[in-house]
Amino acid sequence: MPPPAPTHIGRYLLEAEIGRGGAGAVWRARDPLLQREVAIKLLSGPMPGEDRDDTQRFLAEARAIARLVHQNIVVLYDYGAVDGRHWLAMQHVQGCSLSKLVTKEGPLTPARTVEIARQMLRALRYAHGQHLLHRDVKSSNILLDEPTGMALLGDFGIALMADTERLTTEGVALGTPEYMSPEQCQGMELDERSDIYSLGVVLYECLSGKPPFLAEAPLAIAYKHVHESPPPIQRTDLPPAMMAVLRKALAKRKEDRFPSAEAMLEALDQVGDRKPSSSQPVLNNDNLRSGRDRRLPADRRAIDRRRGMRRGEDPASESGPEKTAIPRWLLAVGISLVALVLATFLLVAWFVLSHS
Repeated sequence: MPPPAPTHIGRYLLEAEIGRGGAGAVWRARDPLLQREVAIKLLSGPMPGEDRDDTQRFLAEARAIARLVHQNIVVLYDYGAVDGRHWLAMQHVQGCSLSKLVTKEGPLTPARTVEIARQMLRALRYAHGQHLLHRDVKSSNILLDEPTGMALLGDFGIALMADTERLTTEGVALGTPEYMSPEQCQGMELDERSDIYSLGVVLYECLSGKPPFLAEAPLAIAYKHVHESPPPIQRTDLPPAMMAVLRKALAKRKEDRFPSAEAMLEALDQVGDRKPSSSQPVLNNDNLRSGRDRRLPADRRAIDRRRGMRRGEDPASESGPEKTAIPRWLLAVGISLVALVLATFLLVAWFVLSHS
């Protein structure tokens, strides 16, 4: 029997459970010191003295998120352990997950889907630049913040650091079956292209309302990822360029996918108008432009990408040289001088003509 839920963790006051998974629960909590809401992820066990893989993954998540500072990644505030139970204090996102949004509203518009994809690709580009794979990209791990209109990637619980020891043995797959890449289903070595495949599954879900492969048994889902093609999406409003991007992201062989998040991001730039519908409150375009993630002009964005930028966020768009405004008083003085010169000229001309 799991231990009873505490009323507080560290200095944080637990208010309500807002999510639960196999490894633990997520609570909305209050930080009385800084007077802000936070999300507390509390691991279910282990009891003191146990050494379980989920504990190691939990610690890896804390270290991984602590290294990531990016506008599209959930911020880690604090970490601790109480009576053998580990917890993380993270940014509380005021909104819902992408999974809940699709369940509530059904398939999303192409423009809205592209905007979410672009934000997730920026997050993955940054994480991959830090030598970290997510390994569990799925719609329930993508949080939509209504006040800012931003999409944030969370839950790095099974993330794999390139410079740390593997937490599992070869041949053992970790992840969510509906979103796992073919190589992940087979317990093979993963790289950036594995996260790209999982994001492709998320985009398919956004456009169709459900992931491409579903079955009662996880092994049956894994078999479909490895051997079957995704069912066609029954819509007539999807741009061919978008479908080409989706097919490439969902290629069975890693070699046939986009080589990096950057490459897929550039391909999405060719899809067309990316402005979300103004009737949709989440990811509203005005909110996006007022937040930290401002758009770059196409030429500047291309230059920055060629430089292989690995910043925490895309730089704000830069305008051209500012026009210097002429002060009103200086303009008035100039007009007065011109009038004085003109009057003097006319007076001299009259004097010369009258005495000639």
